[in-house]
Amino acid sequence: MHIDWSALGEVAVVSLIFGVGLAVLFALGVSAMARRAVAIDDKRQPSVMDTGVAALSFAACLAAVLYGLYLIIPQFH
Repeated sequence: MHIDWSALGEVAVVSLIFGVGLAVLFALGVSAMARRAVAIDDKRQPSVMDTGVAALSFAACLAAVLYGLYLIIPQFH
């Protein structure tokens, strides 16, 4: 049995980067939503920037999850 260690390392590094990146992206969305909620609680106008960042972050997370499912499920190909 032969193991291609460089390919295994490459897969490990890419999956680590994308796994951490997806978690950071989701945390950014949660943080923006929290800032928006605080502004609403303080009877201030919520920032359009916070709303946009939250929406884009969650949309990117959803797109990444759906793309992962597309890659995993063979009936989608």
